Amino acid sequence: MLTTQSELEHAIESQFASLSKRLQQVARFVLDNPNSIAFGTVASIASTAGVHASTLVRFAHAMGFEGFSDMQKLFKDQLLVSAPDYQTRMQSVLQASSEHDDQCGLSWLRQVSASSAQAMETMCEQVDGLALNQAITLLHQANIIHIQGVRRSFPVATYFSYLLNNIGRKAHLIDSIGQMGKAQCNLMSEGDALFAISFSPYASETLNIALEAKSRGVKLVALTDSPLSPLADQADVCIKIKEAEIHSFRSLNGCMNIIQALMLGLIHHPNNP
Repeated sequence: MLTTQSELEHAIESQFASLSKRLQQVARFVLDNPNSIAFGTVASIASTAGVHASTLVRFAHAMGFEGFSDMQKLFKDQLLVSAPDYQTRMQSVLQASSEHDDQCGLSWLRQVSASSAQAMETMCEQVDGLALNQAITLLHQANIIHIQGVRRSFPVATYFSYLLNNIGRKAHLIDSIGQMGKAQCNLMSEGDALFAISFSPYASETLNIALEAKSRGVKLVALTDSPLSPLADQADVCIKIKEAEIHSFRSLNGCMNIIQALMLGLIHHPNNP
């Protein structure tokens, strides 16, 4: 059985001529859109590829998999492996052309600031204003706003919790300290909202808590970076942004600005108590 994305791609190339026209259409899509395969659902991938969902399953069977999710896992695994680790990022910085002298800090600051400024301008042009307003309304109506984000997203989650509590909103940070994540999830109930934050390569902890929230009838607002994010399919409202990036080190400026906008929107809500 094929065990890597690379093996699958070679298998597709070698078997392409023997596939039906419809399966060839899927094959081309799979080779051209690996990220879509990694994070889409069967329904969303089929719609984008212009085929029926059953065709995706038939293609997976033709490639020797028991189901589509088994084939999809190869693309998810590859994306996780291909994400640059910190040693790679550090080496990229060391090889950059910036001068390494007593002014290099200022040089980097200027580069980071310029990148962030451009990203902020793009974000304001591309962000879904309707989604922002829907998120404000949904959060306003919630009895308790639960917030969750891990690793890079954790500072965003803690900042939002800090702001909400300071403006008089009932906010609960699911931080899973002491392995108490499951117990903290037990506080979620119908009438509440979960604000979940996750970016590629997407934290499984966050998705699991989002699924738990949905099973409890809790509304989900997601802050993520792509319509193909696994959170996007679960969310009642999805806010999508792209952060500035320097040598694969991504900023949090966009996220923090979104958080502040939501907080100000909650204060300004016409039905604010």
